[in-house]
Amino acid sequence: MSDTFLTDDSNLPAGLLAGPGDGLPLAGYELTLPDPFGIEMPWEVLGAMIQGKSSIDLTSMPVYTREEAKEFVASYGFDLDLPEDQAEMEAYFIEAVHFIEHRFLTRSVDWQALGEPLSPMEKIPLSITANRNVLDLLLLASQPGHPNRPWACALLKVIHTLVYIQNSPLYKHHAQASEAILSRFREVLLPQSDGTILLKGRRARELKLYAFEAKHHKPRESILIKLLCKKENVAENVWDLVGVRLVTFHPAEALLAVDILREQKVILFPNVIPSRSRNTLVDFEHFQALYEEALSEYKQGQRSLQSLQDFFHTADSILPKEGPHNANPLSSPQYRSLHITCRHLLRVKSGAGHTETRFAFPYEIQMLDKASYLDSKIGDGAHAHYKQRQLIAARRRVLGPLLKP
Repeated sequence: MSDTFLTDDSNLPAGLLAGPGDGLPLAGYELTLPDPFGIEMPWEVLGAMIQGKSSIDLTSMPVYTREEAKEFVASYGFDLDLPEDQAEMEAYFIEAVHFIEHRFLTRSVDWQALGEPLSPMEKIPLSITANRNVLDLLLLASQPGHPNRPWACALLKVIHTLVYIQNSPLYKHHAQASEAILSRFREVLLPQSDGTILLKGRRARELKLYAFEAKHHKPRESILIKLLCKKENVAENVWDLVGVRLVTFHPAEALLAVDILREQKVILFPNVIPSRSRNTLVDFEHFQALYEEALSEYKQGQRSLQSLQDFFHTADSILPKEGPHNANPLSSPQYRSLHITCRHLLRVKSGAGHTETRFAFPYEIQMLDKASYLDSKIGDGAHAHYKQRQLIAARRRVLGPLLKP
């Protein structure tokens, strides 16, 4: 038998004291108190902290009084007694409601055609959204028996993610980083009259590219959906806020492109993040062996320089062996590319004294050959299908039990 708040308890949430018609999420509901002896363990929360489970995957919140909720938010980083903090938190609340309703609850998407359950409703219950109070959400999310608890949990997941986006130095300095990074690429790229791009190296080395694309800006909503799919769920783990894509005519030319960028100091190898490198485009070791053999023949006068350069046009024998190359479960196995994540040391001036600080800003480099690039525009490997899989994964994670029949 659980303990409950008494009506004269000083910690009683405002919603519990209100009448049934006031629209507050806790109106008329008897809140459950935690173990009065203080000896029960919040195993799920502890497990998340110790075993690496994301906080947005928790099914319960150990917050039972309004004072606890306020302390929780203060420790989180917001003093709700300050008007600016209160306004910022309310803005996150409003944005989260709009996002869930327009992306996850919309009936404009044929969810059943995608193999997904229909949205439970088109709008979040007004009894939850009218108040715009994050303290009520925390209390509601801590009540397993409350019918609107899943809605509170869904909103808190999105609000938490928005806080990380808004307060990430990566997001704040996005525009400055984009210009600093992309300007380095522009210095070595020369557009040609036939629509191709010339990648200029040193000592007359050059490579004709089929295409070059730059990502100057990643929309906030795209970042939000991506983070809602990630276990870490923090903005510092979005690596492609800034990105470039180089499309070569042949797979092995991607290796030549990387070497020219290295030679031109556009990419510095110490700044590459090793765990983020992905290669499903070229069998590196096999091509290295073939090229070294051809290079030896050139040095012995048995092969011309042009023949050696043409070696990068080889395609059939250098595709990578099939295997678990890609760590992103949402990517299509048909998508072949070479990915490098690099860091740029960004210099930022801030404050009245214009104090300069530096921090590493990550960006992503994608290499595709022409065939892979064209394939990525259609079929299962198309970017639109990838974004669709992201949306479905984020929807399942946020709405959770609301999608169950």
